[in-house]
Amino acid sequence: MSERPEAERNEVAAAPERELRPARYIKKKKLNRREKLALYAKRFFAQFGTALLSASIVGYVFLQLMLNVGTMVEVESASYATISQKAELTAYLFRDEHVIPAGESGTACYLVSDGEKVMKGADIAVIYTEDDDAARQLRINEIDARIEVLNKSSVSDGASTTNVSLIDESIAGVTLAMIRDVDGNALDKALRDREELMVLLNRRHSLVHSVSYTAELSKLYNERTELVAAMHGESYVTKSPESGYFYSTVDGYENVFTSEAMETLTAETFETLSESVPDRALIAGSAGKIVDNSTWYIAVSLDKRSAEKFRVGREYPITFQYSNGAVLNMRVHRRVSRTDTDDTIVVFSTKVMPEGFDYSRCQTVELTKAEYAGLRISASAIRVSNGETGVFVVLGNRVAFKKAEVIYSYAGYCICKVPLNPDYPNQDDIAYNSRTELSLHDTVITEGSGIYDGMRLT
Repeated sequence: MSERPEAERNEVAAAPERELRPARYIKKKKLNRREKLALYAKRFFAQFGTALLSASIVGYVFLQLMLNVGTMVEVESASYATISQKAELTAYLFRDEHVIPAGESGTACYLVSDGEKVMKGADIAVIYTEDDDAARQLRINEIDARIEVLNKSSVSDGASTTNVSLIDESIAGVTLAMIRDVDGNALDKALRDREELMVLLNRRHSLVHSVSYTAELSKLYNERTELVAAMHGESYVTKSPESGYFYSTVDGYENVFTSEAMETLTAETFETLSESVPDRALIAGSAGKIVDNSTWYIAVSLDKRSAEKFRVGREYPITFQYSNGAVLNMRVHRRVSRTDTDDTIVVFSTKVMPEGFDYSRCQTVELTKAEYAGLRISASAIRVSNGETGVFVVLGNRVAFKKAEVIYSYAGYCICKVPLNPDYPNQDDIAYNSRTELSLHDTVITEGSGIYDGMRLT
């Protein structure tokens, strides 16, 4: 095979270089104004047509999805709920109290706790002429209480560790009893069991860890002896003038807010209670007070319609904001109506005296004015069909209309009446499922347009 001449090879290799010249070397045709406008219009309509075609395709696909999926609705399940309608009210507190005269001036050191029941003639307080002696006596009281608990907690040397199981049973029993007392609002009984539980826990600790309280008791006895020896001032003992419940605080209203004043309370005199002023002389010359019995009262003002719901002799829960939201069941003692206004005075009473309770004469309480129990659904689910109020529910793949009676509305929700079970007409049967009325766990339609009874959801 003969070779190409060298000149021919060079000519063939150089040819591509002439065809791949940069674009800047290509001479463009210059367009006039009309041709430029025509070119821009052509590009615009091409892009617009593409967008229109895309939108048409998307719309067609969405329409097909709607036809295939069916009507778009939002649903929820009907649940059972109880709603309380509460009101904040100003309450005035009444009870029979007798002030204990101080007798001597000085610093009082109380020998009993607030709310503790005492007998007539019992030592209530010691009045010390020296402030240091009062402080020492307070520490002695603390030591005496601790010594009493430790003496009860001590375990004999011959005790067997098998007693731990018996102590655990006792601890469980006392704990359960305290929980039941708290649930039953018997707070005073729960507090009385507190010391017993502490003793049982100490005994268990002593058995499990072989701990003896002898050293701690010896230390407490020595401290007590030193405190007694250091006291050098004069002291005077104040005794209880009668039996009752002791309280160290005197507010000066002891002769105003009495049970007698409560029994003679009228709607007119109720309005003047806020103008009462404390007796300062009574406060200055007292060493505490004795409450005759455990019964005490509060009086509140309600509108007549709300007051009619509170029956005399029945108990209702009342929340006391000044006592960390403590709830006490109080019995309606009496009602006082007036003709010139729409107000009724309702007096409640109780015998419960919780430890640490705030007995301020005027305080804010919360009273449950009404309570509604029924089926809870969104307010948007309520519809009117053929003149009847109700809801649309989903049954399988169809829509059905069920009647619903709204008894209370709040914050975008409704409480509806539970349907009546024909088999148990005298009691609420929450689990009864009615074919014509809203029932528990019904799938209720809350949002959706064009909904009607018998409609099919494909």
